[in-house]
Amino acid sequence: MDAIIVDTSSIVFAAGNGIDVFAAILEQMPGTAIMVSRGVINELERLAGPGSKKGKAARLGLRILRAHRVDVLRDDGYVDSWIERESAGRKCWVCTNDRALKGKLKGLGVRVASVSPKGILR
Repeated sequence: MDAIIVDTSSIVFAAGNGIDVFAAILEQMPGTAIMVSRGVINELERLAGPGSKKGKAARLGLRILRAHRVDVLRDDGYVDSWIERESAGRKCWVCTNDRALKGKLKGLGVRVASVSPKGILR
């Protein structure tokens, strides 16, 4: 069974477009284990606070995340660095809409997916 780590950028982008990224992953990649780090949840909670331009999408993303059975992994340090280490070590997919992170991951040979405005993983 494959696994996929989902980054903050994909959750916020998808929620901002009315998309349940976790349902899209399960539909397009059946049987895939979905994981997020505690750091991703922390980032979403910070974005969900008052005064954030992405607050509404972050709040919706948190609600969607909590509605699914998503493995929350402990992390240490900067989230992107953790994603790089964890995905390379597990040899799993990463779902991110962060261009810089995508480039780093592809350079490490990690399989990367992004969410389109229509909810399609590419």
